[in-house]
Amino acid sequence: MKNLLPALFLALVLTELARAAPPEPIDLGANLAYLHIKSLADAAPLLSTAQSAQRPLVLDLRYATSEAAALSVFQTALARHPAPLFILFSTATPQEIIAVVKQSAGAIITLSVAGADAPAQIQVKADPAADRLAYEALGQGTLPAILVTGKIEKERFDEATLVQEFNNGNPDAEPPPLPDPTRPKLNEAAPVKAPLIDRVLQRAIQLHRALLALENRR
Repeated sequence: MKNLLPALFLALVLTELARAAPPEPIDLGANLAYLHIKSLADAAPLLSTAQSAQRPLVLDLRYATSEAAALSVFQTALARHPAPLFILFSTATPQEIIAVVKQSAGAIITLSVAGADAPAQIQVKADPAADRLAYEALGQGTLPAILVTGKIEKERFDEATLVQEFNNGNPDAEPPPLPDPTRPKLNEAAPVKAPLIDRVLQRAIQLHRALLALENRR
């Protein structure tokens, strides 16, 4: 029994360290990474850690909580990040976080679900409830690739057109709608449950790849 105590203690210590460790950026392909932020206090150190990689990031602040002491640190981290940032908002994102992002001079594009109170530049047609479920699923360890349905490579929309529409003042430009998975096919009576899709994250990835395509054509 005495021999088990050191092993149990070590296991408890390792468990606590794992809980305290900040999440690593998740690779989204094409040199883009994803960071899921639950608290603004977590955002600054995560951005600082990611700065050395100098890669574009999707920063998910849709349901992050705000702390006054972390705002200035977060603002500094935004300004110092050398690569583009795609920041995801929701109507639940604290206004002080949104204000800091809007005041930043960095290469930042904000995205959110479309609506009268949408706080972002790019507004994506999506169900707010599904958007919340997607954020929570990502926070629980669901891989982003599962929530963007693997359609990124096959999206039927010209990449240059997407960027041109945005530059021309049309932030609502979007690909043609995908087939409705709940619609019964011929000789198929049972409806198919639609998979959970993170439309806002999906659009951020599409836009990143569109910008890359334009850059490569120059």
